[in-house]
Amino acid sequence: MHRRAAILAAGALVALAILVTAGLVGAASQAGRGRLLASTGAAAPSDPLDPLTADEIQTTFKVIEGSRRLARGTYFPLVKLDEPAKSAASWTPGAHFGRRAYADVFDHAANQHYGAVVDLNTKQLVSWTPRPGVQPAVFLSEYATADALLHAYVPFKKAMRDRGIDPDDVYVDLWAPGDAPSSAAPGTRLIRMLAFYRGKLPNPYDRPIEGIVVTLDMNHDRVLDFVDSGARPVNTTSSGSATRERTGLKPLVVTQPDGPSFRIDGRNVAWQNWRFRVDYTPREGLVLHRIGYEQGGAVRPIIYRLAMSEIYVPYGLPDPNWVWRTAFDIGEYNLGQFAVAQEKNADVPENAVFFDSVLAGDTGSAGGSYALPHAVAMYERDGTSLWQRTDPTTFARDARFARELVVKAAYFIGNYTYEEEFVFHQDGSIDVHVNATATTLNQGVDTTTDGDRYGQTVAPKIAAPNHQHFINFRIDFDVDGTDNRVAEENVVSAPSMSGNAFVGQETPLATEQFRDSSPATSRSWVVESASKVNALGEPTAYALEPGDDGIPRQRSDFPALQRAPFAQHPFWVTLAKDAEQYAAGDYPNQGRAGNGLSAYDSAENVDGKDVVLWYSLALTHHPRVEDYPVMPTESLGFRIVPDGFFDADPALDAPDQTANG
Repeated sequence: MHRRAAILAAGALVALAILVTAGLVGAASQAGRGRLLASTGAAAPSDPLDPLTADEIQTTFKVIEGSRRLARGTYFPLVKLDEPAKSAASWTPGAHFGRRAYADVFDHAANQHYGAVVDLNTKQLVSWTPRPGVQPAVFLSEYATADALLHAYVPFKKAMRDRGIDPDDVYVDLWAPGDAPSSAAPGTRLIRMLAFYRGKLPNPYDRPIEGIVVTLDMNHDRVLDFVDSGARPVNTTSSGSATRERTGLKPLVVTQPDGPSFRIDGRNVAWQNWRFRVDYTPREGLVLHRIGYEQGGAVRPIIYRLAMSEIYVPYGLPDPNWVWRTAFDIGEYNLGQFAVAQEKNADVPENAVFFDSVLAGDTGSAGGSYALPHAVAMYERDGTSLWQRTDPTTFARDARFARELVVKAAYFIGNYTYEEEFVFHQDGSIDVHVNATATTLNQGVDTTTDGDRYGQTVAPKIAAPNHQHFINFRIDFDVDGTDNRVAEENVVSAPSMSGNAFVGQETPLATEQFRDSSPATSRSWVVESASKVNALGEPTAYALEPGDDGIPRQRSDFPALQRAPFAQHPFWVTLAKDAEQYAAGDYPNQGRAGNGLSAYDSAENVDGKDVVLWYSLALTHHPRVEDYPVMPTESLGFRIVPDGFFDADPALDAPDQTANG
């Protein structure tokens, strides 16, 4: 009973999905969070890029189960649309299109991993590929299995009682194993577990139980290694909740009495000349496709696909119980499964509209699928000044107030919550933001000195260690088509008699390569059309203006850093290839160096070709006392801006709203 209580108390989507797929909670009894949405699951796809429906997920399960003799205990860690080749982008509405699903299939007892592709039109298994030597991401059912194993393990229960804690009051958190050694045979599927005091209080991450790390052999469902490095004090009282809410806020009402200014057709969005699709995958979460700008009745392409690709989070504490904590939050856990069901006036304003999604459970046709209501939100908001000027002789002002369109998703992954925002502007630019909030991963400490050496003591007996977040985005540019070239721009001083001159230097990047940031030269990168020019005869182009990036603080030979090439260098350019989607590779869980961007960069020629840019944001988090018990939202981002794409400011025609005031 205690295991079920611990899972339910966590209040997480993953826990609910476990209960649903395990048959412990029926779909009819779910209260909203995991409720199957008939409108999401039953609607037939109308576009090759539409995410899988509930019916298609069930078809995928049944085709694989009917075509292969699956062993008892075979799981489906990932089921998603087998995205059509980019060459299918020329598809026109109403035309026939193929539909295929991809599934990771994992026989956990035999430690056998396969990739399966199902043709959803013909209901045939079209490929079955063994994937030796790689592990799929942590999957939902493992959370319940690991919790049960640990709570039944006698040394664990004794370690808790030695600390004066009832084992049933302990919340255990599941982690991919990182690079720490273990007693396991090579290739064994591993999980590591951490302990937090739950009791009857909310937010167990506020109360770490330090010194305990348990490694599980998930092929044989057993505890493999148990580390108890000694008891430290445990804070069992911090609740992470305000004792009383402040008062005095007057209502701030956001309304659009005539409805939003955007139009939605399926998953296609039209707003202020912008055109794009809002899609969703269980790995990346929010994906935008076919971003373009309409002019003269035609949509000019800018970006074919834009999505967050990977997140690498290393901790800076040299304690052996911490060194292995180097999460790859997307590839090790399939981040898209952990979508927050966004709420009006909590996550987004009152005028938001929502896109729901539906994802597969991991137990096959018996478990089916579950819904992600409000997985993506979209809303308009005021954006302060768009532009303004004042006539120097008449003093007449000409000004426009900006409107912005925000597309937002949020994901809770263990103690952290990430919010992802794409902000479309009327001037043709796009801001990309990532917000980090929720709870720092905390450490139980004996003294203030221990806590402050590699982080910050934030409460009695609790410290928050230093750590970093590297967040990579994959941007498949198609600036006025697929024939693009990439250049690097640096601003440098120029010789002059007056000594005040500086110029922009443009250096072509003709081959696949990585580059580092250079704030000293205001470095940016430009993607130019190789065939289209603007009114001045210059290539039409978009620029990537870097934002919050940084360098890793780990030694260059640190094993996890070797698996995260996107953290070593923030900018990469590669040829667009359908199979190259993830900056750390397809399977970073228990992975090795040399995958992802390290393998994609083959120094091939990219001049005039279809190119992809990869850019990494970085947050170096030296925690503050004020980050406990819940961390105020930290925001970082970069910009994608027109650089000769238009012949003039595209926001000149923005409506004058002063008459309405």
